[in-house]
Amino acid sequence: MKKTINLAISGMTCASCVLHIENDLKELKGVEDAVVNLPLKRGDVTFDPDEIDIHDILNAVKKSGYKAELMGKHEGHHMEGGDTEDHAGHAQAESKKHIHDRLTKLLVALILSIIILALGFVWKIDQGMKIMMILSLIILLYSGREFFQRGIPDLLKGRPAMDTLVVLGVGAAFLYSSYIALFTKMGEEYFMDVAIITTFILLGRFLEAKAKGKAGDAIRKLLELSAKIAHHIGKDGTITDIPADQVKIADLLRVKPGEKIPTDGVIIEGSPAIDESMVTGESIPVDKEEGDKVIGATINGNTSFILKATKIGSDTVLSQIIKLVQAAQMSKAPIQKLVDKVAGYFVWGVIAIGAITFLAWSIYNGGVTIQALIPTVAVLIIACPCALGLATPISLVVGSGKGAQMGILIKKPESLEKAHKITAIAFDKTGTITKGHPEVQEFKLLKGSQKEAFEVALSLEEHSEHPLAKSIVNHLKGLDVKNIESEVKEFKAITGLGVEGKIGGMIYHFGSRRYMEQLGILHQDSEIEINKMYDKGYTVLCLSNAKEILALYGVQDGIKESSGNAIALLHKRGIKTVMITGDNEKVANAIAKEVGIDEVHSDVTPDKKTEIISDLQKQGYFVAMAGDGINDSPAIAKSDVGIAMGTGTDVAIETGDLVLVKGDLQKAVEAIELSRATLRNIKQNLFWAFIYNTIGIPLAAFGFLSPAFSAGAMAFSSVSVVLNALRLKRFKVKF
Repeated sequence: MKKTINLAISGMTCASCVLHIENDLKELKGVEDAVVNLPLKRGDVTFDPDEIDIHDILNAVKKSGYKAELMGKHEGHHMEGGDTEDHAGHAQAESKKHIHDRLTKLLVALILSIIILALGFVWKIDQGMKIMMILSLIILLYSGREFFQRGIPDLLKGRPAMDTLVVLGVGAAFLYSSYIALFTKMGEEYFMDVAIITTFILLGRFLEAKAKGKAGDAIRKLLELSAKIAHHIGKDGTITDIPADQVKIADLLRVKPGEKIPTDGVIIEGSPAIDESMVTGESIPVDKEEGDKVIGATINGNTSFILKATKIGSDTVLSQIIKLVQAAQMSKAPIQKLVDKVAGYFVWGVIAIGAITFLAWSIYNGGVTIQALIPTVAVLIIACPCALGLATPISLVVGSGKGAQMGILIKKPESLEKAHKITAIAFDKTGTITKGHPEVQEFKLLKGSQKEAFEVALSLEEHSEHPLAKSIVNHLKGLDVKNIESEVKEFKAITGLGVEGKIGGMIYHFGSRRYMEQLGILHQDSEIEINKMYDKGYTVLCLSNAKEILALYGVQDGIKESSGNAIALLHKRGIKTVMITGDNEKVANAIAKEVGIDEVHSDVTPDKKTEIISDLQKQGYFVAMAGDGINDSPAIAKSDVGIAMGTGTDVAIETGDLVLVKGDLQKAVEAIELSRATLRNIKQNLFWAFIYNTIGIPLAAFGFLSPAFSAGAMAFSSVSVVLNALRLKRFKVKF
């Protein structure tokens, strides 16, 4: 049985580091897959525990020149529930420690560099040169030790990375300058450059570490949402405060006004208004009633209620969201895989260019001189591929985190690359375009008074257990209709047809057209009105007395408020919209017409849905499928981008590439715009990373850039890439 462990990996600096660790792990017998993320300093390793031990995996990372430790309490499992929170706290503490260590080394290097700089300008004697050499050595051995700890072993293993370039650059300059200071005491020394180069690189890594720390804010903010305390109701009715992570399924919990809901569950007493904005992105509180589901970590309004826990720990909505965000941030987009490969060859290319630079300058000057060494050092320093390695993953980390805050879960990084390509979206109807439950859409009074039609219908349906009865009751209660349920006598349910009862000595019937036909009171005038409602796709319920039909109620699955606007926004972007539903043609066409769908397929089976997706793809469309049911899963999987409604089934959510937490179709439009923004951000990062090297390396090779300037430029390039990615945190959709 395969297992996956999560590793915290320290010491990585560039794309080459990522590639080396992944390759070393994948070469191990029993390791099925290994994915390493540079910004998150994390690795996920899938392996067969019967073939390889966890400690062998940790040792393999150590042999690669990096440090690794297990994340989570339970070895061999994905982070779940409390483990996830423990890890986020541990990771945050480690990040702070890492930033503090970087700051300490930077300050030491900076202070010593200032002293060296002063000595270089004012103390041009032998002792001064030797002091500069000693101070430079301290900088290299303490502040810059990490370069040598990884750079030299990487070179000896024949797989140089960024640190190798730094070591070759500053090492050559230091050795040459030391030779001048100790033996010849003639010629120009470069201790000042060694110190400044090291300080600049350390400054860049410190700023980069601080900026990258913000990239993981999404996970930390999600974890901070969870409640810490739950008010547990005992069997004797007493209330005891317990840690929220100790809640068990079926426990009864009281949630007070203004408190966070401890876990997912069902309301069994009370009618609160719940602020779900932290999980769904929707700012308007949602009114809940008894029997409604609530999500853990959302906030109760101003009414106390009792909750029955239905999901705990790793099964809650919040935990699932965190898992999906982590998975998205750890996965590699296709463009990143290409960049990793390029980076692997890039370092060798830089070493080759450095060697050619040294050789060319030596020939030009008639022998090996300092004029040959300095441009070579500048080439090695300026070409470090930090920015290249960060360009894609940092954007994906920030982009997927932003998506989670917007109520859009990005399960696969490919989604962020592909969503902007969508040219057609197919929708299931029920639960996707519509709310998934019936509502009264039209009322028609034929005889008598409206007061009679409303009060009698409400009173009869309050007795009924039919699914459609709730829609009548909810509609009429919303109109503040008086309930005369107590006056109903001799109530009777006629299976498959309707109900009847006596009110004020008069018999009333409420039910289907067929029921009215059996009663013999379906007359031509009322049938015309019924057919008009049928043409709109409504299910028609009739209220009658013993002689004639009094009123008609047209019931239909209510359209989500955002559906029409979402379809309009898709059309504005030139995207074709298609409805694929198992419902009948009249209902499908009526819904499609109201929201503006371009193409309708009705009475469709699950396998037929897949065929329609395939046909659209053959027509040249890049197709997304949005659905919420088990029957939608094959079509979601078949589409180029699967969109699952977060309010739907687990199967649909598992199959989708994107999950719209609240099932709001407008979020699909936002996902497309987020995809465009993220891909644009990645391309900007890659452009600047490549253009920086394309321009910088030749300038350094021809002697136009000093090593110190090259170090500063290299540090700036890495920081600029991270800061550019962090702009995604301010992303807003403009409709």
